[in-house]
Amino acid sequence: MATLTAQILIGGAEISHHGINPTHFLFLSENDRPAWILVDQNVFQEEQSSFFKITWLPTVENMLEDALLMVAIHVLKDREMLRIAKDVNIRTDAKWVEFYSNLDENSRNRLYKRCRRIPDFPKLIISVLKGSTIENQLAVLDNYKMDVEVCRPI
Repeated sequence: MATLTAQILIGGAEISHHGINPTHFLFLSENDRPAWILVDQNVFQEEQSSFFKITWLPTVENMLEDALLMVAIHVLKDREMLRIAKDVNIRTDAKWVEFYSNLDENSRNRLYKRCRRIPDFPKLIISVLKGSTIENQLAVLDNYKMDVEVCRPI
């Protein structure tokens, strides 16, 4: 059974109540090898028109940024990100991507650089559980222009 060590709610900011209207969820599983699992489920939508699940096996050293790439490519569908993804041979229609074997470091850095410049990221709520690898990667969020709230263990 998979153990989840973090989750990210992705959606629109609810200005009047300082909350979020989530449209997607990202779950981090860190068993034998880490995996980010992206699902599109809006809990406030009565009828779900579709359900998809995409799994990326991230790099360990950039696990949180790999999650942000998933958001930029699969949720925002940022045109420049999609173009770069195609250039570096990421199949954006694939349900499974392995970052170590599919991308070299230069390609990943190219993607991270573009992702950091995206001005219209959705709101993110990141819940980090004790012992999660991304607990030590949260400082990377300072490089991004986004509304983000981080919930950490105490």
